[in-house]
This record gives sequence, structure tokens and C-alpha cells, in this order.
Amino acid sequence: MTQTTIPTLHHLAHAQSLRISWALEEIQLADPTFHYHQKNYPRTIQNTDLTKVHRLGKSPILTLETTDGSAPPTIQLDPGVLSESSLILEFLNAEYANGLWTPASLEEERRSVFFADFATSSLLHKVDFCVVFESPAQFAPFPFNLLFAVLAYPMLSRFLADLLAIFRLLEDALSDRFPYFSGARLGVADINMSFGMDMAEQRGYVSFEDGRFPKLKGWGERIRAREGYRRAVAKSGGYDLKTFGMRGGWAMVFGGGLMEG
Repeated sequence: MTQTTIPTLHHLAHAQSLRISWALEEIQLADPTFHYHQKNYPRTIQNTDLTKVHRLGKSPILTLETTDGSAPPTIQLDPGVLSESSLILEFLNAEYANGLWTPASLEEERRSVFFADFATSSLLHKVDFCVVFESPAQFAPFPFNLLFAVLAYPMLSRFLADLLAIFRLLEDALSDRFPYFSGARLGVADINMSFGMDMAEQRGYVSFEDGRFPKLKGWGERIRAREGYRRAVAKSGGYDLKTFGMRGGWAMVFGGGLMEG
């Protein structure tokens, strides 16, 4: 398929935009003639460079340049500019993947649609709530960290219990027949799922080493072993979801999560 647009990913370090970088790498591995660019941005409290690309300044942002020099198409609101991780993945799948992640059956299609949405709603929302309630105690100076820990404990415990139920559901969804959330092979649902799973594991909200979730552990190992995933991590300026690359105490609490979409 002739490529009529060249995408550029505007990627924020230590962020969910790694999913987009991973997807682009998978497409390029499947089709070496596919071209894209990636521009990395450091995570700071206010990265004004991102606002020059999209008015909200939240990564990931995908911009398009046509190969013939004509005006780029309008996919969302502004010509040649896309935002929101799940919508960018849908666009990449439709525009460039050339059937790479097409489900093999109606059952797998329905499964993939469900888990793609589940990943960015039920799973990621609960993980984000845990981060919000945990971060002040994690990064505040003594003795404020102790105060925040005591105040946050009831809500944090509730969200961690909710996450446990979610991980049990995800564990039960994997099998020898369907080792991926998209079905028999990797798909968009798995790429969507990766960020919430990675953040929960890195931050200690779940352990895949205690034997409770062997199928989820296997899924994660398969994901991280993929060449596309490893290439994306290597070129993306870091993937530390514990501190998000910001070790400046209060800067993390008030600025660490402001630039993702």
C-alpha cells in the first residue's frame, strides 16, 4: 500500500505515548517501507513545546505530512493533527497497519473492541486514582509525607481492592486459545492494555511474581519480548512509571501527570 502521509509522533518521556511508538514500530517491522518520525519531549511541569503542536499540549500527539506536499487531511479537529491515545491507535490501524491487527473472527473482533475500551476506562482509571492518592505521600517531604499517607490510605485501599478484581477478570480472559486480549494474536486491545498494566506493575499495585496471575505474567513477558516494544522503549527517552522521570518532590505531585491524553 502506497503511503500518502508521513506521521510524526510527539512523544512525552515516561508516558502512555509509548503505546503509539510501539504500534508504529510494529507496523514498520511488518512493512519496512513504512516511514514515520518521532520527536521526544522531556517531562516537565509545563512543556510549552507541546502546546505549539496541539492547543492542549498533551502527549501523545500525531501530526501528518503528505508525501505530495498537499494540505494534510483533517481527521479530528485540526488539519493533520490527532490526539487521544486510543483514537490515534485506531487511525494507525486503519491507515497504515494493512491488516496487521485485523481479528481473525467475529468473536475476536468483539473481544478486541471490549478490551480496547476496558483498558482505557476500567483499568487505567483505577490505576490513575491510585497514583493520585499515592503520589503526595510518595514525594512530599517529611513529615508531610506521613500525614498524606494516613489521609490517603482509606481511598487508596479501596482502589487497590477494585484493581484486584480487575486483574482477576483479565487473568480469566486469557487462555491457550486466546493468549492475547485481542484473541489468538497481538492486536489493538493489547497495545491499549499495556500502559495500565505496566504502570500498575511498576508502581507495585499488582505483583505478577507471587503466582496469583500466571497468565497475565506470561502476557507481559510476551509483550516485553517483542522487538517492536523493545525498540520503542529504547528510542523513547525512558519508561519509568514510578517517578515518571521527575524526582523533584512537589514538582511530581503537581506536574507529573499533566501532559498526557
